[in-house]
Amino acid sequence: MVVKSVIGKIVKILVNPRLFWQRYDFSSLKTKDLQGKVYPLIMAGFFAIVLFGSALNRMPDEFFGWILLDTFVISILLSISFFLIGYLEYWLCRSFGIASYCKALVFLLVSMLPFYVLYAVLSIFPSLFFLWILVLYSLYVMYFGALYFLKIPGDRIVIFIILSVLLMVLGIALSVTLDGVFMGLFIK
Repeated sequence: MVVKSVIGKIVKILVNPRLFWQRYDFSSLKTKDLQGKVYPLIMAGFFAIVLFGSALNRMPDEFFGWILLDTFVISILLSISFFLIGYLEYWLCRSFGIASYCKALVFLLVSMLPFYVLYAVLSIFPSLFFLWILVLYSLYVMYFGALYFLKIPGDRIVIFIILSVLLMVLGIALSVTLDGVFMGLFIK
C-alpha cells in the first residue's frame, strides 16, 4: 500500500510540480520504505523496459546475454549512484538547513525520474534522441521541490539547484562511464 501511495504522489508531482509539491509532505514515509520498497520497484520497471528496448534494438547485432548483462550493470550502477548521490544530497540539504534524509531522497528520486523515464523510452526508440531535451523538465520539478517541499529560502534556491544538478550529472556520468568500461572488458 505504501508503494502505490508514494508512486501515485510522485506521478502527480511530475504532472503538476507547483501544486503537488505543496500538497504532499511524505511525513509518513520512512527511509526503509523508500529504499526497500519504492525505489526497487521503480528500478525493476526501469530494468524491464530498458532490457526490452535494448533487446529490440540490439538483438540482431549482439548476443542477448551481453544485452542482459549490460542492462543489469547499468541498472545496478544507476542504483548505487542514486544512493551515493542521495547521501551527498542529504549533506547538501543539511548545509541548507534541512535535516531529513528521507526528504532528501524523495526530492532526489522525483527530480531524477524524468531522466529514468527518458532513458527507458529512448532505449526502445533510440531515433528519438532529440527528446533528451525533456530532461530539462527536471529543473522545473526541482525548483518547485526546493521551494515548497524542502523550503529552501528564495535567495538560495538557484545555488541549491545548481549544486544538486552537478551531483546528479556527476553520478549519472560516473555510472554510464563505468558501464562503458565494464562492458568494454567483455565485448571486443
